[in-house]
Amino acid sequence: MSDVVKKQLEKVEKQEKKYLEQKKENALQKKTKELSEAVEQKIPLKLRETIENAFYRAFLVIFEKGTDVIEKTYDKEKIMWEHQFLDKRFEEKKKRRQFYKLERNANKCNGINMAVTAVEGAGLGILGIGLPDIPIFLGMILKGVYQTALQYGFDYSDKRERVYILRLIRAAMVEESQKAEVDNLVEKTGESIQKGIAVPYDFEEEVKETSKTLSNAMLVAKFVQGLPVVGVVGSGYNVMVYHRILKYCNRKYKKRYLIKK
Repeated sequence: MSDVVKKQLEKVEKQEKKYLEQKKENALQKKTKELSEAVEQKIPLKLRETIENAFYRAFLVIFEKGTDVIEKTYDKEKIMWEHQFLDKRFEEKKKRRQFYKLERNANKCNGINMAVTAVEGAGLGILGIGLPDIPIFLGMILKGVYQTALQYGFDYSDKRERVYILRLIRAAMVEESQKAEVDNLVEKTGESIQKGIAVPYDFEEEVKETSKTLSNAMLVAKFVQGLPVVGVVGSGYNVMVYHRILKYCNRKYKKRYLIKK
């Protein structure tokens, strides 16, 4: 293992440790949490189920039919070629500069996608549309994840990789008390794929679990986003969720890439 790879892995592991640490809430965070819980209590059970089902159906449709549509929004072959070129340069020189270029490409894509997510979410929020934007929002998340996977040399078309992606999204959005457990599941899944070991899963159950996690995390935001004008506040949460998921996703794919080295 080269010094560059070792240092980058140490950096990622420090970030992971920080992410998994139980954070103490400040006064503002406590107040925000109390307010969110108060709003959450007002949301009818039927609406809760509707939001969760909307995420579930959107995931299934996108995985079954939507990936081809998503791929039309970026040049897959170009990203794969760029990765191969930069990966070869990194293999040859083992310099921080080569790895930085590879890392920068992944971050650049996510910056563009986050800007589009902000515009899309605000536009639908102003109109008072909450549920119809879920497939669009999930499409943007998966686009970001797909591009990140390609930038680090991973093929998301494999079913096991899609299970890995669902678990990535879940791990990024679970409550603090579940972080360590789901993060460990993500780690084991990545290791199994790398070693060619079978990954036990029920795909529909994976989709349901991830849909439930996302639904719970965004419940208040989607409820608020269903209200005209006030919806602009809810739409801003889309950007925060996108950033949170892609930050976690980038770290995990980067780690898998470095471990291969």
